[in-house]
Order: sequence, then C-alpha cells, then structure tokens
Amino acid sequence: MQKYIVVFIAFSCCHIMAQDATSTKEIKALYQKIDRSENGDRLKWMDSLSNYIVSKTDYQNDSLVKATVDYALTLDSLSVATWQTANLIYFQNNIVGNPEQGNNIFLKFLPTARKCEDPVALAKFYLEGADSYYFIEKHETSIKYYDLAEENAHAGGHKRFEGLAKLYKGQTLSFMGNFSQASILLQEAARLFQERKDTFNIISARNSLSVLYSQNGFIEEAKQERDEAIELAKIKESYGHLASFYYNAATDHRKQGNEVQRILYLKMGLEAGRKSKNPSFYDVTMLSTLAIAYAQTDSLELAEQFLREMEAIPNVDIEGRNREPYVEVLKNIAFAKGNYPEALDYGKEHLELKARGSHFEEIQGAEKFLSEVYEAMGNAVEALNHFKRYTRLRDSINSVQKVKALSYYQTLYETEKRDATIVAQKGDIALLNAENKIKNQWLLFGGLGLVVLFGGVVLVRSRNFARRRQRTQEEYSRNLIQAQEEERTRVARELHDSVGQKLMLLTKKTKSTGNTDMESLAETTLDELRSISRGLHPSTMEKLGVTAAITSLINEVDANTDIFFTNEIENIDNALTKEASLHLYRIIQEVLNNMVKHSEARAASVIIEKKANLIQAVIRDNGKGFVYSEKIGNVSTLGMKTLLERSKILGSEIKIESSPEKGTTIFLAIAI
Repeated sequence: MQKYIVVFIAFSCCHIMAQDATSTKEIKALYQKIDRSENGDRLKWMDSLSNYIVSKTDYQNDSLVKATVDYALTLDSLSVATWQTANLIYFQNNIVGNPEQGNNIFLKFLPTARKCEDPVALAKFYLEGADSYYFIEKHETSIKYYDLAEENAHAGGHKRFEGLAKLYKGQTLSFMGNFSQASILLQEAARLFQERKDTFNIISARNSLSVLYSQNGFIEEAKQERDEAIELAKIKESYGHLASFYYNAATDHRKQGNEVQRILYLKMGLEAGRKSKNPSFYDVTMLSTLAIAYAQTDSLELAEQFLREMEAIPNVDIEGRNREPYVEVLKNIAFAKGNYPEALDYGKEHLELKARGSHFEEIQGAEKFLSEVYEAMGNAVEALNHFKRYTRLRDSINSVQKVKALSYYQTLYETEKRDATIVAQKGDIALLNAENKIKNQWLLFGGLGLVVLFGGVVLVRSRNFARRRQRTQEEYSRNLIQAQEEERTRVARELHDSVGQKLMLLTKKTKSTGNTDMESLAETTLDELRSISRGLHPSTMEKLGVTAAITSLINEVDANTDIFFTNEIENIDNALTKEASLHLYRIIQEVLNNMVKHSEARAASVIIEKKANLIQAVIRDNGKGFVYSEKIGNVSTLGMKTLLERSKILGSEIKIESSPEKGTTIFLAIAI
C-alpha cells in the first residue's frame, strides 16, 4: 500500500446511545420539545436534534435524520431537507463506509435539491455528493460537484465550505496528476482556513500540500510543511492527523530507501491512530503497511504477525472494502517466501483492484511488482512488458511541465508565506507600541505614524507584486501551452509512426485470412487511431495550411454530429505565423467541442474573413445558450481557461455573446 493518507476522515459524528450525561440531557430535552410542538416548530426542533447527534454524539443511527428529511419535505422546507440529506450522505460515506449508497442518496435527491434556494445548504449537499464520487473513484464527476459546492458556498458567504471544496478538489486533482492546479487550490484553501482560524482544516490543507510536494520529489519542502503541521496537531491532540502525517513521513523514507525510519514512523502512526476516534480505520492501514514493510526487509515473522493482527480486527471486511490492502500484504509475503506463483496471482489481483481507480503511484508500484515477480520466475518477456508499463506511467506522472509548474507555485507560495510573516511581525510591533501608550504619549504617535507608513509600503509592494505575479502567470501559461503542443505533436507522431504502422500491417494481414470480423475490427481500430492522432496534432495544417485544416475540422464535426454547419472561410494561410495559426485552430477546435457537448444546437456557422489589418472569426450556433454574466466570474474549466489564454497569446480580442434559448456567438479579432 505505497500511498499517502491525504485526508484525516473526521469520525466525530456518532451514536445516540450510551452518551455522557450532558448529551443524554440535551437529547431528552429536544425530544420533549418535539413531542409538544407541531408543524414549523416541530421541524425546527427535529432539525436541531438531527444536527446535534451529527456533531455532538456517536452518530451511528440515521433514522431520526431520515424522519427529519421526510417531515421537512411535507412542509416544503427544502433548506432543511437538503441539509439533512447531506448528513445522510455523510453517514453512508464516512460512518458506514458505503459511498455507493451515499451516491445513490445524492442522485435520488439531486432533482429536489436543485429547487433549493439556500446556497449554504446546497454547498453542504454538493460537498457530500462530491465526496461520494471521490470515494468510488469517479474523480472527474467529483470535481464537477466540488465546483458547485464552491460556487454556492461563495454565494452564501460560507468560507469554511468554500475552503473545504477547494481542499477536496485540490486533493482530487493531485490524484489525477494535475499537480499545478492542485497546488493553487490547496494554498487558497489554507488561506481561507487561516482567515477563520480553523486550526483543524489548516492542518488538513498543510497535510495535503506536504503530500503533493512529496509526490513530485520536493522532499525537503514536504518535510518542512509536515513538521510544522505535526506541532499544530499535537497541540490540538488531533491523533487522526498525526497518524496521517507519520504515515506520509514513512512513505517519504521508503522512497529514499531508509527502511529503519520508515518502520519507526509507521509504528508512531499506529500508536496515534489507536488514540483517534476511529482506531479500526487506522489499524487496517498501519498494520497492513507494517506487514508490507517487514516483508520487504526480510522480516517474515514480524510481517506475518502484523498480518494476523490485521485479520483479527473486528469487521475488517477483507473480502470487501479492505480487500486491496489485504491482497497487497499477501503478495509481498508470498514474494518474500519465494512462492512466486502465489505472488503472481495476488499481484495480478492487486493490479486489477488498483486499475479500477486513478491512484497513479499505486498502479505504477503494482506494475513494478509484477515485473519483479516475472523476472524471479525467469519470464523475461513478461517482466519487460510490465517494466515498460511501469516506466511509461512513471514518466507520465513526473512529466517535466507539471513539475516545473509545481516548482513555480511552490516558490510563489513560499514568497507569500514569508510576506505574511513579515506583516504579522510588524503588526506585533505596532500592537506593543499601542499597549505602552500610557507611559509614553510620543511613542503612541510614533507607532501610529509607523503603522501608516508601513501600510503605504505594504500597499505599494502588494500592487507591484500583483503586477509581477500576473506577468509571471501569463508567461507560465504561454510556456505551458507551448509544452502541451510539443507533447501532443510528439505523441501524435509516435502513434502514427509506431502503432499506426503496426495496425496498418495488421489490417493487411487480416484481409488475407478471410476473417471479416477481424478485418473490420482492425480497420475500425486504425481509423480511431488516426482520428486520435489528428486530434492531437492537425497534420493537414503542415501539408495544406491552416485554412484547409480548419475547413477539414468543421467538415469532420459536421459529418459526425447532428449539427448542420455552414462555413465561409477565406484563405488566411500567409497572414499568420505557424504558431499563431495553431492557436487559431485550437480556439476553433475548443469552441466546436463545447458546442457539440453542451449547446444542443441544430445548426451552426463559421465565418473567417481577412481584412486590411486583421482576421475576423465569427462562430454562431442556435443552441440553448447560457447566462454569460454568471459564467465569466467562475472560469473553472480548463477548456475555457485555455481558450482565453490562447486569445491573449494571439494578442487578439475575444467576445462571447449568449443568453438562454438564444444560442451563442463568439467573435475573435486577430491583428495582422
């Protein structure tokens, strides 16, 4: 189980029975108020009791919350129903450990929730729904609902929910390999929590940042971030967080080959986890990882001892949700014993389990393990195949452009943190002067003067820094887009020259066999490969020019969708540079993709005209449109961001006009 525990799962909500005297008294009083009231007052007390058992007790029974939801719906109180349904989803996700059921509750209530006008209740509902998608590893969908949670939390002025949405989205993007965007979101989340003095979630954000840095080889930065957070967690006695930190420290030591420190931190994590509110959760993780660590260091007796401890955990469910860590222990012990056939079987099962998700580092480790098993069995061909998959995945994870992007944002983060420290220090000086004002009136005026002067200096520095930051971000965006295009070109060329040639040979051979099914499959696969290659890099542009490439793109969309296209495209081949031509092509490609996915249009047109000193492009559709003023402030999709960045690089003006049921028109003017 070579992964990081990213988030401390807060199991602070719990069972109504067997509470302390204070809880029992509060619960009894609320039940009495419910019995003595009806309609709106009754719902108010039911809502209060439901919230009480979720936040103050051992929340193990969801029947009261279900009753509150049903009663709220009978009174048309969508705000209460939405909020308490979010609690039901939380119960399934985190208490029962059944996110599939949590997801079912979310989807069933979603049409009702969309009618709710309370943005804070909606923010909580979308957060819990996104979590259910995250736990079942449908990460793209989880990001969609984290976006909605963030949007509603911001509208409702709820900074904690807004910070949580950014935090969880950042963690999800990190798992998906989008490290630079994840870094930005985690830092934004940390700042929101700092504004609220929310120590618990400050620790969570810093934990996630330390994991992100570790994943990309910033070991020292990760250690610094983690060590500072550990001190906070010790003060707050947040043992779940401590267990996560120690586990992540152990992972870093494993990467550095320091097995002694790795095992030491795992034992510290086991001890901290057993002091947490949910020791069984941490027992599974820590015991399985300790068993793996000892198996990999030839301490089989200790490895099997920790395996037995794991099997003895009540309700461990080694055939269900805990199957993956259990199988990973078994494969490592079998390999250490030299039982390679058994290690191979467990290794294949483990890879299959990991391949269902998107934890890239774990899939990478599973491929490497199979390579080592096959090598030990003398099967050099299969060993090489799995080693190639391991190296391809490793290279993908450690792509140069992502590491450079993270390095940039790490530098930016450290700069901002240093500036914040300076501001805090000078603020302390000003406060000290104010406290001594009775002793020395002159010090008061001097202190006030210093504060005013310092405020002016900070304001000037902040504006200068903002301008520098904007310029740096624009330069970074240009470099990133250029790197993406280079990578697309390289991949397209490799697909064409390597896989494409082999598929072409396969197609010719299948024709000679007389097997029509195989022949059809080979031809279809070759066509799909060519389509992917064209999407990655438009070879038509190099051969026939940008005018022909854009025309071909429109014709292809026209042929493969129900949208009827018309186009009037003048020849612009000699008007733009090669780089500018590619950016124009990509802008039109992105607009057409969005049109096909979202517009529900029946007809569209593309007009490109060449005038005296500019090229003007107009793209229209008669689709469902959208409220542009609502979208412009929340440019959260990479597609829209890339569209705007490319137009900036072109030095062009872009204008988008759209309204519901009246279609969309995009104007682009490029100076030549």
